[in-house]
Amino acid sequence: MADPVFAYRRRAVVDAYCLQHPAYIASLKSFAAHLCGLCAAVERAADPRAARAVWSDLRIPPGSSKPVLQKMRSTLTLASVHEAATADTFQAAVDAWIAAVWSDWSAHHELARTWLDHSIANEGRPRR
Repeated sequence: MADPVFAYRRRAVVDAYCLQHPAYIASLKSFAAHLCGLCAAVERAADPRAARAVWSDLRIPPGSSKPVLQKMRSTLTLASVHEAATADTFQAAVDAWIAAVWSDWSAHHELARTWLDHSIANEGRPRR
């Protein structure tokens, strides 16, 4: 962990891990943060507003509720990343794992986009 190469996509790694472990997405707030965080990392990596919306002050629409979640866990897990020995293999493993986890959550992609768009649109506005 002292090598900065292994900090590659750290936030997305945390989001992917949490989305594969139900204890970390038990509340609406934690679920929204990790789902929107992975959406921002995968679909909107070039948009600094997306990362800021998730990591500064995520705002989901009033009245939002956590959907019923099916059990899902990709065949790729943190173990596939842990086995990487070089910077290149580590980064390739992280990218593959993040993509697999995001794919696993495809039923909730539109929800993540909606919540992320709402948070971007309401950045800096007072909460009601």
